[in-house]
Amino acid sequence: MASRTNALFMIGSAPPEGTLVKIPEDDDTTIAFVDSGGSSFIECYADSVVTLKGETFTIASPCDCSVALTYFDNSEQLFPVELDSELMDDVFPVAESIVEEEFGEELVLQRTPQTLTLVGELEEEEDEEEIDEDDEDAMDDEEEVEILISFEHKGQEFHLVRLLDPVLLVGKSDPSSPERRLLLSPEESDKVMPLLEDLFLKQQE
Repeated sequence: MASRTNALFMIGSAPPEGTLVKIPEDDDTTIAFVDSGGSSFIECYADSVVTLKGETFTIASPCDCSVALTYFDNSEQLFPVELDSELMDDVFPVAESIVEEEFGEELVLQRTPQTLTLVGELEEEEDEEEIDEDDEDAMDDEEEVEILISFEHKGQEFHLVRLLDPVLLVGKSDPSSPERRLLLSPEESDKVMPLLEDLFLKQQE
């Protein structure tokens, strides 16, 4: 059986323009998706590959559990802490320490690009608090989440939540390192994501 690396790089070098090529589900090779600044990366499993306007893109999902730090505002809506914000700089080390205290070496909270991740085996708990869709409208159009831990910091209560909906990342090929992908900048994302959405819709027709 070919590895994911072979599936990605021996697919005829690149899929035909506008064709979405799925990667076999049983192929579990990991690919590093690097942020635009090159300072951090997130390990992913490739889902599919597509060529748009002559450039090849890989759609992938994080290998580890996608999580977010969140808080309720005065109107009881759940808001995520922005990844690159000063608030995240302040709150993340606290959450990281609490996860270490609660789970020891079993779970590690990582500040990976585009989504925080929780490394380790996260057991399913029947009594974990799940947030209804009506209570989470501020979280990306009714994204379902599950509260894992809650803590207070500087008078504000924060929640580390598991993202129950699939998280997909898009990266472009890195000419200097074929084994990894470069995450899209906000400007690139604004151009590429509408094209990908149109392509997905056509595939479902």
